[in-house]
Amino acid sequence: MRRLRQHVNPLKASSLAPRPAPLAIPDGPEVEVELGCGDAAFLLERARAYPDRLFYGIDIRDKFLEPARRAVAELGLDNLELCVSNLIVDADRLFLPGRLSRIHINFPDPWFKRRQHNRRWLTPASVDHLARSLAPGGEIYFQSDVFSLALEALALLEGSALLANSAGEWSFLRERPFAERSGRELICEEEGLRIWRLLFLLREGEGLVDEPFD
Repeated sequence: MRRLRQHVNPLKASSLAPRPAPLAIPDGPEVEVELGCGDAAFLLERARAYPDRLFYGIDIRDKFLEPARRAVAELGLDNLELCVSNLIVDADRLFLPGRLSRIHINFPDPWFKRRQHNRRWLTPASVDHLARSLAPGGEIYFQSDVFSLALEALALLEGSALLANSAGEWSFLRERPFAERSGRELICEEEGLRIWRLLFLLREGEGLVDEPFD
């Protein structure tokens, strides 16, 4: 069987076409999104545990999502949708304001080499868009086993006036807040690797602000 590549260059010309419009999400249930969902193991567990919520997984690798789509069909899950998107292009234009209850960012590609840092999609602009996508009481959850990347995410999230750190300013979570685990999270736990976790909340009175979409 051909092995799928774990990493895809998001700056390839074939990957740079932006979505024509924000993701269409129906009104009603609470919505959770995982950005860079990979095999969607985390979302599959969440969708089974919370059938009254809607879940969306976003990843650049369509072929990587195929096994997860088969699992969705086999489990009969009608509350989980997996979508292809390049977050380098779409992370600051993917969602309409005020619709998401929770955004998960689980172990994003670190792109260690300095020349590859421009492949990282979490930026001040994308953080601002994600914060404005949250409904009142909404959350952004981030975790990584790469300290430098977690520290960069901490600085970006702390830099948003719309968000407040649930653990206190410039602090990481002490405990894992969700029972469900991503594939990488399980590997880290098995190997005894430390995981840095962040949970930021939309500040009271913020959100639901219309923003232009080009």
